[in-house]
Amino acid sequence: MLSAVFFDLDETLIDADGCHREASRRAFAAFGMDWDAALRRTGPFFGRRMREILEARRDALGVDESTAPVDTLLALRWEHYVDLFPAGVCLLPGASEAVASVSDHGAMAAIVSSSERATVALTMEHYGLSRLVSFVVGGDDVTRGKPDPECYEVAYHRLQSFRLAAKHDCLVVEDSSVGVTAARSAGIPVCLIPRYPLAEPVKSEYALTSLAEFPALVARLSGR
Repeated sequence: MLSAVFFDLDETLIDADGCHREASRRAFAAFGMDWDAALRRTGPFFGRRMREILEARRDALGVDESTAPVDTLLALRWEHYVDLFPAGVCLLPGASEAVASVSDHGAMAAIVSSSERATVALTMEHYGLSRLVSFVVGGDDVTRGKPDPECYEVAYHRLQSFRLAAKHDCLVVEDSSVGVTAARSAGIPVCLIPRYPLAEPVKSEYALTSLAEFPALVARLSGR
């Protein structure tokens, strides 16, 4: 019986890639750094915490912490993200219905994201998801980002304060290889719904082509 679903956020429930990229580009520009040049050097970092991404790309340009402190980059980037958010972020088709289907079948929904809690809260409030989600685990709630399983371990332990549930009665919904790896390392089944080609092949218990298919999976796992 399905007890809980832990949803990743970016590129799983929302299309935020362009907004993240432009906010980071502007933050880097404030220090005379070229975000696109850094991206070409590092390649993509799907599912990683923003602190880790900013540090890796700053370092790839040969710029050190004293010249461009990561906390300052994060703060600048957040300001730009908030400004860009209304026009730059949208719910993916079927996202609201996917999250709502969880409580409709008696299970609990949570957001487990590499984004910081403030970023998650902005999205939830803007799109009315707060009423559908019981709790949030953000990138600032953990010390190690995906593919480390810490975020999903934290989510599972937090779930126990609401209801007792075995890991095999929970489900993670992810779009990235690192997210799937994190969930499986935590011992929680995964539904993979990729938006982009995966950085590396991974195995998941379930694989769908879109969120529109997710309510049917919830119904099946709930025995209804």
